[in-house]
Amino acid sequence: FNKEDLKCRFFRKEFPEKGDVVIVKIVSVSIEGGYVELLEYNNKQAMILSANTTRKRVKNVRKLLRLGTEDFMHVTAVDEKGYVDLSKKTIQPIDIEEKKVEFNKAKIANLILRLTAFNLKCKLIELYEAFGWDLHDEFGNIHDAFKLCLNDPEMVFSKITITEEQKTELLKSIQKKMSVAPSKIRTLFNLKC
Repeated sequence: FNKEDLKCRFFRKEFPEKGDVVIVKIVSVSIEGGYVELLEYNNKQAMILSANTTRKRVKNVRKLLRLGTEDFMHVTAVDEKGYVDLSKKTIQPIDIEEKKVEFNKAKIANLILRLTAFNLKCKLIELYEAFGWDLHDEFGNIHDAFKLCLNDPEMVFSKITITEEQKTELLKSIQKKMSVAPSKIRTLFNLKC
């Protein structure tokens, strides 16, 4: 059992499709463009050409693609070998906001499934294949399904195939990572007699 067993893409598809918005981490930059890792797709490699970084004329592409930073990009092409081409020119602010929300939810769901896989001593991909992606298909995203599990787990589990052992560990992980923190309320008020 090693760390590689706890890594997996967030989606059923192995690669994004043309037109998808993806979150990337920039790993190398050259005059021609940059190489990035697709964070949602188990750090698969992709490339952005310098011509696709901005609509404006830029002398140095390194100013737009900073090494080690995360950014949002559009997928412009995916070939049969799995080469992914990206663009920053066509991305809109609304696309970025929607993707931020989706990515944060997927990250939390992935964390919960990783914890469950660790406790069950199985590979993360096995949990995604067993019920994770089915939850995504049924509820729109896994995070929302897990939120429903806090109140009505049987309603959620009735829609998927899951073993009792997986169910028990998953519920423990959900309650540990998604439990509602108590909130404090403070106020000032004047009392007159």
